[in-house]
Amino acid sequence: MKTTLTYVVLLFLMNVTTIYSQISPGDLSTSHANIEGMSKCTLCHDIGKKVSNKKCLECHKEIQSLLDRNDGYHSNSGVVNKDCFECHSDHHGRNFEMVRFDENNFNHNLTGYVLEGQHKVVDCKECHSPKFISSRDIKKRRNTFLGLDQKCLSCHNDFHQKTLSNDCMACHNMDSFKPVLNFDHDNTDYPLLGKH
Repeated sequence: MKTTLTYVVLLFLMNVTTIYSQISPGDLSTSHANIEGMSKCTLCHDIGKKVSNKKCLECHKEIQSLLDRNDGYHSNSGVVNKDCFECHSDHHGRNFEMVRFDENNFNHNLTGYVLEGQHKVVDCKECHSPKFISSRDIKKRRNTFLGLDQKCLSCHNDFHQKTLSNDCMACHNMDSFKPVLNFDHDNTDYPLLGKH
């Protein structure tokens, strides 16, 4: 009798686990933990269907904003037509990193900003830092690679203190700030004459 009862209890527990795993395939990542629970599945999933990109972008407005501006990696033609979950799957547990890629082999051209000169050799985190991100929505994200502006002065100090054009490349190049290869003093309001 005791063996039969133990067997019944074990079968019951196995069935409950199997049924629950069909409803929820696992814990959500820490970033989505607040939307976990069987009553919240439809926040991400359409009933009887896969995760909906539309629902992802309703929460991830910073990505939607970039898509609206046709700006950045997610707007690239090779990425924009993918389902979000192809790169950012969930239900792998609390410690699962949903944003992950190989920084050393990442094709930066897909972002719409080709790395040239010194930008090729600088560590990614030196540029992709919250201090250079203007969007508050993106800035609050931990370890993000989103939200950089392509203008030179969004990352570099304006040593000319707004006395010259914002077109830095008119004088400088991507290899180094000095020497200033493209600058010609004769094309300024103060050509160098005489002892100057």
